[in-house]
Amino acid sequence: MADEEAEKDRSTEIGSAEAIVALRERLQELATELTDSREPALHSASQYCQKFCQTLVEYAGRWKISEAPLPLVQIYMVAILSYAQARHQLSSECDNVSLVLERLALSCVELLLSLPEETPSHFWKEFQTSVLTAHNLLLENGNSELQMLCAIAQENGVWTNSALQCILSKEAPQVETVNEFLRLEGPVLLEMRIKHLIKEKHIEKAASLAKACSDHPELRAKSSFKQTYLVCLTAVAQQEQLMQEISEIDCKDALEMICNLESDGDEKAALNLCTAFLTRQLLQGDMYCA
Repeated sequence: MADEEAEKDRSTEIGSAEAIVALRERLQELATELTDSREPALHSASQYCQKFCQTLVEYAGRWKISEAPLPLVQIYMVAILSYAQARHQLSSECDNVSLVLERLALSCVELLLSLPEETPSHFWKEFQTSVLTAHNLLLENGNSELQMLCAIAQENGVWTNSALQCILSKEAPQVETVNEFLRLEGPVLLEMRIKHLIKEKHIEKAASLAKACSDHPELRAKSSFKQTYLVCLTAVAQQEQLMQEISEIDCKDALEMICNLESDGDEKAALNLCTAFLTRQLLQGDMYCA
């Protein structure tokens, strides 16, 4: 059985190495076409973006994230660096130019969050080099779409930051350290982390991170971290803590949270939160918004 797994891993490595070489060659062809194009700049940019996306889908579609996340991340690393190198030739009048790069970054972050904890050091160093090189190329032209990826690349792993580890393990790091970490991560990356933790059934860890975000002076007004925190509390049946938290929330804000969940199609969470708030109202004998 072990021999079969080892053989499968070797086959995956060989297949990914060949695919990466082929992808680099194809993306180089696209870059050359862009450079040599005599078409209007807007049309050339649109054509490049379309062919680039088609190429990425073709190569990335060879693996499933649940089975081989490392080759997929490598595919995205090559694609991001190639796009960054071509970015200065792409007309900003084409809406797809920034959109493609933003989607690339988001997709790559999703892949990174799914990586196993024991990621080979040589792979991580390659990732860091690719991202930082691409980020610096983009900054030369005033583009910062890779800021989120760059934040991850500064660490020794996706989940290794000491402040993040303290939050997830419910330890008590210095408030300044936590706030600085959360500020650098930003709301989008933090939301993605929380959603990943919930997806993997790490609800208590998701609750701890959402709580830290909802308490952050800059983040509390920018996203739905409080809502997510309360939903997590209902999921882990921490009734006393839940009642304490919702006692500080106005019912109109509670209704907005419930409506948001319902609009997102999360009827179970909406019902749980609705039940919690209504229970509070009944216990207090308060009919406001009941």
